[in-house]
Amino acid sequence: PRTVVALISSFPYAINWTQENVPAIVHLSHNSQELGTGLARVLFGDVDPGGRLVQTWPRSLEQLPPMLDYDLSKGRTYRYFEGEPLYPFGFGLSYARIEYENASLLSKQLRLEQSVSVRVELANLGARAGDEVIQIYARFPHSKIARPKRLLCGFRRVSLNPGERREIDVNVRGIDLAHWDEATHAFALERGEVELVVARSAADTRHTLKLMLNE
Repeated sequence: PRTVVALISSFPYAINWTQENVPAIVHLSHNSQELGTGLARVLFGDVDPGGRLVQTWPRSLEQLPPMLDYDLSKGRTYRYFEGEPLYPFGFGLSYARIEYENASLLSKQLRLEQSVSVRVELANLGARAGDEVIQIYARFPHSKIARPKRLLCGFRRVSLNPGERREIDVNVRGIDLAHWDEATHAFALERGEVELVVARSAADTRHTLKLMLNE
């Protein structure tokens, strides 16, 4: 009941049994001579484990297309992954209890050369200081062209003390929501409404905001 599994790997593993039977898992990649020091500081509570996964961790190989199929739209990466992963892109836990209390847009319009700020209100309701990584994803429900299911377009890591509340701005650039236009041989914004999702991971939505894109 007090076991912690430390998984050292540079790529995902389908650790389904571990997830179901072990109360705590710490994942870290190969960090040379300071690997042991970093792991010990996390396990003894000296620092908050504020990292987030930069890959989608599937439950099995059956959830992935053939290894030699390099078409990402066939189900690779968080943008096109089908089904429920073991751990989604951007996932990570913390010793702190940080809540997303509100979110808003400082502007409802966006052009290609502009940026817009997403304002997120965070509160640390726990007794420990900790980190949170605010993630902003774009969804294109009304697009007439092929777009990802979800597209990371902004993020920001924030440290909060116990009881602290803060408003954090995360910038989203118009160019990061654009697509390549074959007719003009340039990046362009598809005119219309897009959804900006404030999330803890690619599968953990906290707030959804509406933004109008203009050419």
